[in-house]
Amino acid sequence: MQSGFLQSYLTAFRRIEGWFVYDAALMFMAYNQLARSAGVVGDTLEIGVYFGLSAIAIAALRGTGRKMYAIDLFEHNESNVSTYGAGRVYRKAFEDNMQSMFGTTDFLVVIAAASGQLSSENFSRSFSFCHIDGGHSPEETYSDLKFASDILLPGGLLALDDYFNPQNPGVCEGANAFGRDHKGVLQPVAIGFHKVLFAKSPAPIDFNAEFSKTFPHVPHLPVGGPMWGCPVYLFRDLLREYFDLQASSPDQLTPKRAIGKRAMFTPEQSRFGARPGEKISVPVAVKNTSADDFPYGEGVFGLSYHLLSAEGDTIQHDNQRSWLERPLQPSEQLTTSLQVTAPDVPGRYKLEVDLVWEGVMWFKDAANPTCLLDLEVG
Repeated sequence: MQSGFLQSYLTAFRRIEGWFVYDAALMFMAYNQLARSAGVVGDTLEIGVYFGLSAIAIAALRGTGRKMYAIDLFEHNESNVSTYGAGRVYRKAFEDNMQSMFGTTDFLVVIAAASGQLSSENFSRSFSFCHIDGGHSPEETYSDLKFASDILLPGGLLALDDYFNPQNPGVCEGANAFGRDHKGVLQPVAIGFHKVLFAKSPAPIDFNAEFSKTFPHVPHLPVGGPMWGCPVYLFRDLLREYFDLQASSPDQLTPKRAIGKRAMFTPEQSRFGARPGEKISVPVAVKNTSADDFPYGEGVFGLSYHLLSAEGDTIQHDNQRSWLERPLQPSEQLTTSLQVTAPDVPGRYKLEVDLVWEGVMWFKDAANPTCLLDLEVG
């Protein structure tokens, strides 16, 4: 899958309703990358797709030419048991969201049914990743774990939602009952972002040992004691802070590191003056010197600055953004207006011009050169 997918997916969180956390997707992708490197590649499945926010990630984990199975009753919500018409609207919204991300739904197999009514005997043992986010009763959780573990390949991964959520104790109850009745079938490997990630035994690798080797820059905590008799990693930090989303793909996560110039700034002028508190506009040409399109949109990606003293010390890191209203392609340049509010105290200052990808990074953090402007307030 092409680089740039992860930045488009992050933007989709602004328009698709759901409770899924973006960093859970990165956790899934990191461990799925390890499974793939060990030869565990297959179809994927999700129970409880809602409008598709998490299903997009699960579909991205499937092997080349493989299918993604989506199982849901397609009711509109829990308080409004769906009529046929409402169910059709709900399903269409899900399929439209998948189409918008992948450009096709040829890979998608939609099953409009209660997961408990399905038999694993009717599915091939060809699945490398399953995500369970359906009914939260003990009986439903137990049934879904049995179904998914039956169809998983050895070393395949299974993510379970809300295991530790006190508002849904049935999930923990059902999962623990499954663990007792089917001891050793699933081994927990990671906890984070409302999910517990399991691997089906026998796994071809030690997932957490491989995680530490492959992603040594990503912080994790060893859980105080074993879970189901297994050592488990706990993730608390947002994983988006440790991966280069622009250079990564769901198949290959790239660590965020100093990779040099991605953007170049050319201001119309490098020195200017203003009265205390005055709002001024400074035209700045921004050129994309990377190999990928820049994200765009209000609240997503824009030009801003860091206010510095004349000596270069930071006075105010975050300031007004000028949002890019369209994608900026590689080697393309556009001129936008940097919106500046002059400090209230007269004196000499510097403005460090930078690009910000909201919730992800300032380009300065990836060692992209910034641009300094001189501002005299008086």
